[in-house]
Amino acid sequence: MIRFNDILEKVHPYLTTEDIAEVTKAYAYSAKVHGGQKRYSGEPYLIHPMEVTSILADIRLDKESIITGLLHDTIEDTLATKDDITRIFGEEVCALVDGVTKISKLKISSTFEKQAEDFRKLILATGKDIRVILVKLADRLHNIRTISHLPEERKRIFAKETVDLYAPLADRLGIYWIRTELEDRCFEVLKPNEYDEISRMFNSKKDEWEKYSSEIKSLLQSELDKFNLDASVNTRFKNFYSIYKKMIKKNLDPDKVLDIKAFRIISNDIASCYAALGAVHSTWKPIPGRFKDYIALPKSNGYQSLHTVVIGPFGDKVEVQIRTEEMHEIAEYGVAAHWKYKIDTKERKKLIDLPESVKNIFETQTLSDPREFIDAIKDELITDFVYVFTPKGELKELPIDSCVIDFAYAIHTDLGNKCSGARVNGAIVPFSYKLKSGDAIEIIVNKNREPSKDWLKYVVSSKAKSKIRSSIKSIVSKDSEKIGKEILSKKLAKYGLNIADPTVIEKLKVFSVEKKLKNLENLYINYSLSKVNIVEILNCFNLGVKTNLESKERNYLNPNNAIIVGGANNVMVRMANCCGPIYGDEIIGFITLGKGISIHRISCKQILEVDSTRLVEALWDNTYDLKSTTSLRLYCNDKTGILSEVSNLIAKHESNIIKINAKKISSSKSSIYLEILVKNAKHLYEITRGLDSIPDVYSVERLLAPNSEFNLFEKNSRI
Repeated sequence: MIRFNDILEKVHPYLTTEDIAEVTKAYAYSAKVHGGQKRYSGEPYLIHPMEVTSILADIRLDKESIITGLLHDTIEDTLATKDDITRIFGEEVCALVDGVTKISKLKISSTFEKQAEDFRKLILATGKDIRVILVKLADRLHNIRTISHLPEERKRIFAKETVDLYAPLADRLGIYWIRTELEDRCFEVLKPNEYDEISRMFNSKKDEWEKYSSEIKSLLQSELDKFNLDASVNTRFKNFYSIYKKMIKKNLDPDKVLDIKAFRIISNDIASCYAALGAVHSTWKPIPGRFKDYIALPKSNGYQSLHTVVIGPFGDKVEVQIRTEEMHEIAEYGVAAHWKYKIDTKERKKLIDLPESVKNIFETQTLSDPREFIDAIKDELITDFVYVFTPKGELKELPIDSCVIDFAYAIHTDLGNKCSGARVNGAIVPFSYKLKSGDAIEIIVNKNREPSKDWLKYVVSSKAKSKIRSSIKSIVSKDSEKIGKEILSKKLAKYGLNIADPTVIEKLKVFSVEKKLKNLENLYINYSLSKVNIVEILNCFNLGVKTNLESKERNYLNPNNAIIVGGANNVMVRMANCCGPIYGDEIIGFITLGKGISIHRISCKQILEVDSTRLVEALWDNTYDLKSTTSLRLYCNDKTGILSEVSNLIAKHESNIIKINAKKISSSKSSIYLEILVKNAKHLYEITRGLDSIPDVYSVERLLAPNSEFNLFEKNSRI
């Protein structure tokens, strides 16, 4: 069991006497507030913050980080408050502790949503101070080390979250040893049979590999000595989870994975690294295409090394990595390695800047939907990359399978938005072209171009996805604002109100505030989407609209009065195919030539393209009870049983499926197209809300029909 003296021994070489006194005070405070608490293992709870602090001391983090390790659960799990922490230990420590603290006091019914908001809070705090994520990773590492004490179901959920989010995040920060331990411990929980198979294979060959490695090390050291190079050689073995991923990717048995072992040459300086590479290549033949220079072209997480694969002395492939001592520290500890070299307070402040490998993650924090946010985080934490060049020769790191649109958005949002094509290595390529390492890309720009929803079929980076979605929403909002303002203007005009009149504008602004809308533009958008009712708006002008509407004589074909849809009156109306209105949608009528009145949702884009004098107000009859067909598109994870979950949910809501079709859109995601019968808009809302609550469904969208009947009317002048 860890003792506080063990921690003091680790921090004593680099912290001052005053710093250690503050750490001791934090230990005493943590022991006091956690007194009497137990972990699942039955151990005193204080053991956990001490173990977390010990991990932080191993990477020689500063006094504030060490104190945060001891206090990181005090706000969340004890009666201690942020004011208490600030008063006793200062604002800097309080900000770090608060950054690591989960949002346990926020009322969120969904476990998934709570996990998403916890991670969003962590990301936001890390943006202000990178030490937050270092403390969190140490916390997660110790929790994973003691995961065997958790209940079985919670154990699997915790391991899945860790391997999906925290292990890749450790990789992005370049902290190799934390990443590999997190991966292997989660792998043992999530895939116990596969873990045991690899473990048995590894243990059965370990003695043989160690003997082989000793011989190769001696030969390498001998060659380096011949070239008078002051360098050492050591061995690394691939971790179990990496072996498993290689097996899956290459469809191999465990004993067929050839790069389980590799050799590292640690040299004094960069020049010696290249000299060592020359010594290795002059001794053993290099394999073409297997050399990578991460010294000249570092990875975005700061990793630097020379990688080469040669045919060794026994005719097998030997991987050799060559780096300096400082590069080796950064390869193992990532951003945390800097604290080993820069302890001075003034220097430390400069280290709070985030590495490039993490900055893109912060693009995701603006995504409000929890599932979209987590999916974006996972996309951004992909650890397989391609390395491509701009026309000026700048290196860009992109997720594997990226297309030219991903590249354009990686350069600048405006370049992505206006992308109309691209040249790769001088040749024009389609948007679907998947980039390869070494490609040189030139983006072709059209200033009149706008992002297309079709682009989402090709892009893989979270930045490109979020920017495309944002642009599409902006375009739709502008259209909705235009439609909403024009239709509202016509409705107000019937009551003698001019939407351009300052008095009318002021009343509408007051109404917007009452409805908690940001501004008038937002009112028009919400009105076009049927989220605000015309009666509510008119009532703010004290016109007694409800009475007036109810007392109007129903003249069903007079364009100056409302068309009543449904009921006993046999007026010649039909539902427009372009927008598929259902009972409960706010609607408007269009008087066709010879084909009666076509009923549209008020948000239908086609409204702006017709003769406005042929538009007529339309209302649903209260007795309308016919079911309507509407179309939905779901985006979901591609997993066995998802269609069954969707159909069961729809049946539960007493709706019938008219048509269903599923399409695979990536290796892990699918889209499902549905046509269903619904009673009214409220019924549809209940169904879409239910579908959205299915864990593997991350988007539910109501579709419009592909063809617009307005176009037919306007193209034929004889109608």
